[in-house]
Amino acid sequence: MAREKIKAFGIVLKKERKLRGFTQGQLAKESGVATSIVNDLENGIRHAGIKSLAKIAKGLELTDERTLSFLLEGIVFSKRDQVLPDLDNYHPVLYNFLPYSLRRQGINSEEIKDVFPPTTAGAPLEIHLKNGSVISIKIAFKMTSSIQSPSLIGEDDDK
Repeated sequence: MAREKIKAFGIVLKKERKLRGFTQGQLAKESGVATSIVNDLENGIRHAGIKSLAKIAKGLELTDERTLSFLLEGIVFSKRDQVLPDLDNYHPVLYNFLPYSLRRQGINSEEIKDVFPPTTAGAPLEIHLKNGSVISIKIAFKMTSSIQSPSLIGEDDDK
C-alpha cells in the first residue's frame, strides 16, 4: 500500500514537471537537488525528506497553496522530518499533526484539491476536498515550560 502511494506521488511530481516543460535534469538544477532524486521520486523508488520536497516545489514555481498541498502529499512518507521549512509563522506541531489527523479521518492526499494556509493571524487553515467539502482548521498552541510536548488546545479550552 505504501509503495503504491509513493508511486502515485511520483506521478504527481512528473505531471507537475511536465506542465513546466522541464526535463528531470532541468528540474533538479532549478531545485538544487540531484537528478537522481527527481528520477527516483518520479519512479516511486524512494521518498524524499521535506527539505528536498520544498526545494522541488520552489523549482517548480508552485503557488503557495499548491506548495503546501504538494508538501502534504509528500510528507506522509517521511518519518524523520519535524517541520516544513519556510513556514516559520506556523508551529511545527501543526505540520506533524495535520497529515496524521487527516489520515485518522480517512482523508488521503488523493482526496485533497487545495490547501489554503491562514492569511492572517487567527484565520483558519482550509482544506478543500475534491468532493466539494471544505475542512476549516483553527489550532491554538499552549507551550508549557516543562519537558512535555506542546499540547493542542481546542476552542472550548478558552472558556
